Amino acid sequence: MATDFDISQAAASIYAESLLQLANEADQAEEIGSELREIKDLWKRDSSFAAMMSSAAIDIHARRESIRKVFGSGRVSRLVLNFLLVLNDKRRSMILPAVCDAYRRKLDRQLGIEEVHVTSALPLSDEQRTRLRAEIKRMTGNETDLFEKVDPDLLGGMTIQVADRLYDLSVRRRLGDLRSVLLASLEKHLMGDVSRFVSPG
Repeated sequence: MATDFDISQAAASIYAESLLQLANEADQAEEIGSELREIKDLWKRDSSFAAMMSSAAIDIHARRESIRKVFGSGRVSRLVLNFLLVLNDKRRSMILPAVCDAYRRKLDRQLGIEEVHVTSALPLSDEQRTRLRAEIKRMTGNETDLFEKVDPDLLGGMTIQVADRLYDLSVRRRLGDLRSVLLASLEKHLMGDVSRFVSPG
């Protein structure tokens, strides 16, 4: 049974596909992608904007005027402004971040760019980014759209998600592997000791 999340993701994909088609026709696909990335960043850092776009308590007419005030006067392209107004009129403005993400994925696929998510114990250095991009291109033949996250719990190393493949190069994973080996060795040793004291039936 489809959940509300599944339905929202499906709707976001459809809206993103329609927007990408219009952007391609206007030869603005990458420019629109940049604008959507900035809007997604605004949603993340400005809680009042996120609340304005997602609250069911706000009348769609009032939200329409707010959207015009925030994004009018050339702050975004006419195509993006109209798209935001359509989302509002269809009472779908709360899925805007999902639409931004879906558009980015579709545009990356169109441009032959690989979306890569890297989680590391410390922020990546410029040298590490360069080497990582080069390795991903060697593996896939594609350029890289890199998304970085810092997680001190990894202790060291990193995890790299490329499409549906996860490469776990973290110290935490290696410690887990070592623990498994030690436990297996201990269990084998204990079972050997027990067997010496158990006579055949």
